[in-house]
Amino acid sequence: MGIQIFRVVLGSPSGEREVRVPAKTEVQAIDAAVSLARSDESVLRSEVIDDDLQQVDTGLPGTQTHPDDPV
Repeated sequence: MGIQIFRVVLGSPSGEREVRVPAKTEVQAIDAAVSLARSDESVLRSEVIDDDLQQVDTGLPGTQTHPDDPV
């Protein structure tokens, strides 16, 4: 499986916002989105999207064993 772009919706008491992250798996996408979340936000949902422009809010996430090495 290659790199996909995920839309991850973050929610807080004041509302929702979405971030777009590249990842191989949904778990990696959520991990990447959590690093962008504010202290009062949590992940509400995520989905793979088709984005011809490949616009994302962060770079490729690392892995658990090599957090500094992009997948």
